[in-house]
Amino acid sequence: MSPIFPRGLLRELLGVVRLRDEDPLGGHPVSAPPVGAQAVATAREHSRPLHPPRPRSRAAAIRSLKLGLAPAARLLDATALALGLALLTALVHWWARPEILFLLLLGAVSLRLVVAPIVVPAFHPRRVLLTGVVAYALAFSFVTVSRHLTFLTHALDLGYYVQLTWNLAGGRGPRVSLPEMHAWGDHLSPIMYLFVPIFWVAPGPVVLLIAQSVALALGALAVFGIARRRLGDGRPAAAFAVLYLVNPSLHGINVRDFHAAALAIPLLLAAIYGAETRRPWMFVAAALLTLLCREDAALAVVGLGAWLAVGRRRWLPGALTAAAALAVLVVDIRWVIPWYRGAPYPHLGRYAHLGGSLGGILTGALRHPLAVLESVLTGGRLVYLLAMLAPLGFLPLLSPVDLLGALPALAQNLLSGDPILQHHRTQYQAFVLPFLIVAAIAGYARVARRSDRWPAAVLGVAMVASLALASRTVNNFALARWWPATEQRAAYGMLAGVPPAATVSAQDPYVPHLSLRALVFVFPVGIEKSDYVLLNVATYPWRSLPDVTMERDGQTVTIRVSPGREYRYAVAGEAGPHLSLRRLSSS
Repeated sequence: MSPIFPRGLLRELLGVVRLRDEDPLGGHPVSAPPVGAQAVATAREHSRPLHPPRPRSRAAAIRSLKLGLAPAARLLDATALALGLALLTALVHWWARPEILFLLLLGAVSLRLVVAPIVVPAFHPRRVLLTGVVAYALAFSFVTVSRHLTFLTHALDLGYYVQLTWNLAGGRGPRVSLPEMHAWGDHLSPIMYLFVPIFWVAPGPVVLLIAQSVALALGALAVFGIARRRLGDGRPAAAFAVLYLVNPSLHGINVRDFHAAALAIPLLLAAIYGAETRRPWMFVAAALLTLLCREDAALAVVGLGAWLAVGRRRWLPGALTAAAALAVLVVDIRWVIPWYRGAPYPHLGRYAHLGGSLGGILTGALRHPLAVLESVLTGGRLVYLLAMLAPLGFLPLLSPVDLLGALPALAQNLLSGDPILQHHRTQYQAFVLPFLIVAAIAGYARVARRSDRWPAAVLGVAMVASLALASRTVNNFALARWWPATEQRAAYGMLAGVPPAATVSAQDPYVPHLSLRALVFVFPVGIEKSDYVLLNVATYPWRSLPDVTMERDGQTVTIRVSPGREYRYAVAGEAGPHLSLRRLSSS
């Protein structure tokens, strides 16, 4: 039996942590009376004035403290119970945002643990690990699939990857129409070939969403293995696995659609575990698969090589890994992607303030270090770093050598002019998070070597910070979020009426449901070549599309797109606000 917060933080502050209550019957053991000359020596030794035993007064202080805090603990218990019931009712009937109630509940429970630690039974680390992995995979498969069924997924990126994989499975090559192009001309993600056999059997968005949730859950196995090897104890290793599973960045990456970059998280962790356990085949295989996720995943593999060389003093394999990954990055950006695109690599525009090419960006950063530092030390970027480090109790900062692996991907995010890269819940953190986890484990090891009091407390604080920043995830379990409303259910009949071979231009929420076809566009893109147009008339007029107007006359709808383009449609299906239009003519 062990308390969640051993010895209690409040007792730590009072300086009475290590004391125990006296035996109420006899106090301290008394030595046998001295005999003969020994009695004289003993009398001389104790000729000093005697003072009351201090342990007795401290023990009394402990008892009085416990009695004084008991009412506060009972009050916090009642508060937590009330907040828990309120949270359950909000999940069933949305009368308040569940995440707000969850934060209040988390605060009450945290304060309760500080006031009076709760003793819980010891658990076997492997059982905790396996329970966490299964629970995460099931919970996030449910969340992501239910979000899709309630039209909360998007053309980019779920619809994009569904169409890409469907084309690969059909032998049509890596083609997409979001926008219409060769997929390798945008992001190079050959890892999607791994999903082709699954699409032969069960094509569709649900497969990708479940696969992503399971893959991210399996990353906890590598975290546990790394931590157990570093710390020599399965209990903190299981704690780090759980800390990984509740990480807010992991949740954000998982919840918002599907991204090939997300698969790099378990792969990088597997590579690190392979390096830690001296399994070169595992390291090489995981590193190669990481490179297949996206072209910029090479930055993470450069960091992996730097970590292996500097952090583990394995200079040759680390240098070879970093050099090979850097070569892959240069080849992909300068030749491969431009060849498929027919134009230069498009995503360097985020760094135009530093330079127009990969070499120009590096040169610009080296020539103007103060300007780079000034841009990094801005409010938004500092908040981003805080949001990445707080869920790990800032432990990564205690191991700069292990943190080295995150620097290339962190630089990619911090130097970007696009603020989406500096949001802790986006897919751009997939190349950063694994190294932060490893650095946190190393930082914990340092704390544990210096003190046996603080490691558990630091993990407790990290857990609270993780749950607080991940509180938005709770909203996805509300009945209103995952149970399709009447209006949403009505849309499925309209979607079923669209022929599988038809070219479609649809508003964003419909696109992932229509991506198993050669051509699907986000309205009004592709309207000139689309057989069907799908709209939610409740969203009209479209504020983001002021030049697009719609006019209905009975069963005929006219859509005008500036300048001077006009398209006429017949109403093919209508269900609530959902409208399916079949093209008649254009002018």
